[in-house]
Amino acid sequence: MRTHGAESTGGRRRTSLAGALGGACARAARGVVGLAVLGAIASACAGEDEREVLPPVVLGMLETTSPTYDDGQEQIYQVSREVRLPYRRPRDEERPSGQQDPYPRPPFHVTADTRVTIRYTLSNLEDRQHVVELLVDPWNEFVRYVPGFTTVREDEVMPNFSGIDRFVVLPPLGRVEGIITPDDMTELAVDLTIAMALAQRPPDETGAFGGAALYNRTFNIQNRSSEPDPVLEPWIPSSRTNVAAVIGFDLGLRTYAQAKLAVELVIDIEDLNGRRVVMDGEEDRQVGRPGNALSPPAGGAAPM
Repeated sequence: MRTHGAESTGGRRRTSLAGALGGACARAARGVVGLAVLGAIASACAGEDEREVLPPVVLGMLETTSPTYDDGQEQIYQVSREVRLPYRRPRDEERPSGQQDPYPRPPFHVTADTRVTIRYTLSNLEDRQHVVELLVDPWNEFVRYVPGFTTVREDEVMPNFSGIDRFVVLPPLGRVEGIITPDDMTELAVDLTIAMALAQRPPDETGAFGGAALYNRTFNIQNRSSEPDPVLEPWIPSSRTNVAAVIGFDLGLRTYAQAKLAVELVIDIEDLNGRRVVMDGEEDRQVGRPGNALSPPAGGAAPM
């Protein structure tokens, strides 16, 4: 197992357990230890564990930011940036072939290969309370999710749910810390796969679940694909083993009033496969941002 997640090399921090484990292995071989301890050491000695933490990712919003939506009564302010995770681009002979719905081919990067943990700190840089949405819109190796907006009435639009969409109350000059767990990132990958299936086999547009309804149901933070959902069941993948991994995302901040805010992410990646993540100092090419965007029906940019 290899891990991205702390001696500094080029902005990343790395620790290697090889030396410590090597000593433990030698001592275990010479001594008499309990079966449980011996099993644990043998498992650890099976491979070197390298660990890196990626350089912090920072996104800020200024109080002078122009609204992305303004109907004269309500304003929405939003900033975003892309975040690429250091997944390795497959060599020609490694590219999977065949079919695997809803993907155009089986994915090279699957959720079982890595564990991603994101720790974030939201900071309010003003002396008044703000409510902010922390937004994470995922990419896999095939598409990137762009939630866009849905028209609720003729004169009102509403943002669709992002892949991860968390409302946070920031006290004056305060900070709030949080974590996006590996389970959350796996759920995000499954949700993006469901969205791809919805685009491939769309529900009846004239029914109750037409438009963006099922996309928003999929990405609703209260819904987990591991729980029974008779509405989404036809689009949920039968197995989570070969679900395309999240290889990057668009990070965003959204408010409904002008604000001066910042968020900092610290991202930790465990390479469980051993050859899926480009470690610091390695020269493998990384997977880029996918060119294909996936949006719910009637999504896209909000009218100004």
